[in-house]
Amino acid sequence: MSTSSARRAAFVILAASLLLAACGSSDTLEGTVVKDGIGCKVTQVDRRTDAPTITKLSKDPKDVTKKDIDKGKGCASDSETFLTLDLVGATALDGKTFVDTFEGGRPVTARLNAGQLLPGLETGLEGMKVGGRRTIAIPAELAYGSGGSPEQGVGADKSLIFVVDLVAVTSSPLYCNAAQAIPAGPEGSGKPTTVEMPVEAPTDKTTTKVLTPGTGAEVTEKDYVTVHYLGVSCSSGQQFDSSWDSGSAFTAALKGANDPTRSVIPGWTDGLVGQKVGSLVQLEIPADDAYGAQGQGSIAPNDPLVFVIQIISASPEAPVETTTTLPGGDASTTSVPEATTTSAP
Repeated sequence: MSTSSARRAAFVILAASLLLAACGSSDTLEGTVVKDGIGCKVTQVDRRTDAPTITKLSKDPKDVTKKDIDKGKGCASDSETFLTLDLVGATALDGKTFVDTFEGGRPVTARLNAGQLLPGLETGLEGMKVGGRRTIAIPAELAYGSGGSPEQGVGADKSLIFVVDLVAVTSSPLYCNAAQAIPAGPEGSGKPTTVEMPVEAPTDKTTTKVLTPGTGAEVTEKDYVTVHYLGVSCSSGQQFDSSWDSGSAFTAALKGANDPTRSVIPGWTDGLVGQKVGSLVQLEIPADDAYGAQGQGSIAPNDPLVFVIQIISASPEAPVETTTTLPGGDASTTSVPEATTTSAP
């Protein structure tokens, strides 16, 4: 995706650098108390049902302005945690709403300093505490600028106004963002172009959704599977990897959860065992069954993951060379290294 396209893809873009205090007031606030290393007493509250209304401005703001409608008393936002935000956003002078998570039902998950939020929105969140509701006005140059955001109906050089609830500050996402634009695969590859992300982040166990049922044999935990896959981050909604894009199917050993020859994350073993060859499935994997607290490459620590997987074949025998037919009908020969050294997705 080009830089300009990514900038317009969603309102959660291009973060400015801020380093905020991690701990809020010790005053009493109803909510969930989680001892997760953040160090604050209240890390999340229930989502409010009283959706805010936007009052349009009489003139464009020259700088980011913020005003607390309700002051929170829990943890404050910081660059090491995931924020859960409910918000309504509108163009400042005409009050035209372009985003409303109360109506949409999916809060925004974001990390500060991670390139997800508008620069002006990051500035406006500074010092905000869990349980708070705040109005934030942003000049155009700290919003979408001269390019605007056509996908959201925001024109060029439009200042914006938001009313934001800080619902949670947690070490792992509570909600998944909607999938951003999935890059198209090679022509004829059969790569899916949409992913329906869960609203609530998976936390307890991996779940499997069969998108298209297959008719082949059931996959066992002792099998080596050959698949095509794409992976999407829960916290960002961005694709982070895809075998369809590389043009080569991926073969790996499932084995048991504690088997040292297993070459995939535990969520793959849990999610693929019992599925039929030929199926297209979606795995929704909690962070503990993915890359956990350490993360992996562009995958943030404690980030749940969603995979869409086409199961091409499964065999108890370790393959040396596999010839597969891609969903688009093109034959592909893939040389597979020893199972114990196959790179996991």
